[in-house]
Amino acid sequence: MVKSSFRVPLAGNFIIAILFSLSLPAIAFAQATDTVLTITEASINDLPAKPFRMPSLQDVGGNPFFNSEYRQGSVELGQGRIVNNVPLKFNTFNNAMMVIKDGKELKLEFFELASFDENDYDGQKKHYVFKAGYPEIDGHNENAIYQVLSMGPRVHLLKFISQKVEDVPTLGDYSRREIVTTEQFYVYVPGGEIKKIKSLKSGKQSLQEALPALSAKIDEISVQKKLKLRSESDIS
Repeated sequence: MVKSSFRVPLAGNFIIAILFSLSLPAIAFAQATDTVLTITEASINDLPAKPFRMPSLQDVGGNPFFNSEYRQGSVELGQGRIVNNVPLKFNTFNNAMMVIKDGKELKLEFFELASFDENDYDGQKKHYVFKAGYPEIDGHNENAIYQVLSMGPRVHLLKFISQKVEDVPTLGDYSRREIVTTEQFYVYVPGGEIKKIKSLKSGKQSLQEALPALSAKIDEISVQKKLKLRSESDIS
């Protein structure tokens, strides 16, 4: 697990390159299914949202939100229903997707997928996807929201971001209370299991342990692309 007292990074690139090579475009997955859903645009009034009270974080350092400002995005509600142009902000501290509806800041009670664009630190616009409905693991139930870093018919790469308030040592004789962020990576095989990627430092080994059926392919791709798979920065 990776812990940091800094703001949640706006992008996660861990093993995206190799999983992208293992995956086909999402449209291929849709075409491969027996059921073809008709996409229906719903209205913001269809969003299942309720009032939500944030815990008091006065005198606590750090940012409890993934994106500091609301961004216009889309929410998929299931059965082909999608709501566009929704103001979205992901609350990492409470693992909740927030929306603005009727001028009020509310929490989405359930959804299948939510996405929005955000400028990264380098000024490049990137697309961010959040999804719930994955199998239970590590105390995260099916309502837990993950950031989806890569999604194909054979495997999804997920990042679960959690936060809590801790006393963080300073250079002086005192400590200060800050929001500390923990990131954990998982892989999910559609229709199958969700597995934890145990360590970033042993990237390929941990990935192969989580995806034993694709072990040979992971070897092939990592050699072909000269990937050490030991850190996010290596893959980036």
